[in-house]
Amino acid sequence: MRNKNILIVDDDASILELFHDVLEGEGFNVQIFTRGWEALQAVSRERPDLVILDIMMPRVNGFEVCQILKENPKTRDIPVIFLTALSHQEALRRAAEGGADDFLVKPCTPERLVKHVKRYLEKETETEGETGS
Repeated sequence: MRNKNILIVDDDASILELFHDVLEGEGFNVQIFTRGWEALQAVSRERPDLVILDIMMPRVNGFEVCQILKENPKTRDIPVIFLTALSHQEALRRAAEGGADDFLVKPCTPERLVKHVKRYLEKETETEGETGS
């Protein structure tokens, strides 16, 4: 599997630093952002293979970022994993309705995050092999 590009969006610098280091240690190319609108700009410049997204962020929240990605034909198939402190049913429902592929509740161990990331990137690689891309 070639190096995959992962975009992480969270307004908590300690989480960004931890997961950036862990995922880079696994061989992924990782970009980090603290604002949803920054992530959307980055996606428009270079399409990532996966987005890890916090829900609670200033200005543009994770639900809005996910919705924008899933409504755009060029980005709708990018897997989105929500990583958030919100664990109530309403947040789960909104994430699912917005097109999220997975939902992890903080605190989340680095091992658990890596397991979920690899699962989605392996699915993508299998799909690419089936289509010949």
